[in-house]
Amino acid sequence: MNSFSFKAANVLVLMMLFVVCIACSACGRKDQSQNIIIVSAPVAGEIRRVMVREGMQVVADQTIAEIAVYATAQSTPLAQVEDRQARAARSIQAANAEIEAARAEVVRHEVEVQRLTVLVASGQASQGDLDGERALYDQAQQRFQKARNAAQEAQAGLIAARQPDFASATPFATPLAETVIVRAGNSGIVTAIAARIGERVTAGQPLATLRSH
Repeated sequence: MNSFSFKAANVLVLMMLFVVCIACSACGRKDQSQNIIIVSAPVAGEIRRVMVREGMQVVADQTIAEIAVYATAQSTPLAQVEDRQARAARSIQAANAEIEAARAEVVRHEVEVQRLTVLVASGQASQGDLDGERALYDQAQQRFQKARNAAQEAQAGLIAARQPDFASATPFATPLAETVIVRAGNSGIVTAIAARIGERVTAGQPLATLRSH
């Protein structure tokens, strides 16, 4: 074998060894990657809770984290809030006026009942007159009680109108949260945690890394 052929054979052997090394290296990376499990956020939202820690053994379907997904609901405009409060205040005013009128009627009929009671006892008035006045007195009492109930309801309405869901002065959207559970697809050991409580994440963002057995 001449010198040129010998050198060519050496080069060919080195190239074959290089290809074999690359193939072996590729196989090693593939096997290693098969043991790594990435747990990603299924939706965009805010991390509410992280349920695992590094080095922890987890099983399939175990909760990794919780994500709060926010929707929006339009709050009540200020004009509508003020209108509710104004109507409640007018109801209270009307009920108080009715209470005073009913109280005056009760007092008037009570005095008349007492007067007729004396007259009936002395024979100067009939029992029918007294019974009729007592009926009017009972009606006045019922009117007074009804007015008091109306005043209490009106007061409760004013309190409800001043509650936060009615009294929001901003026309902007109010956030409402729905919780999405992020679970492990397979069992393994937690090797890294990327999720942090309060962090905003996007759909597909890695939250944790597991190494399967």
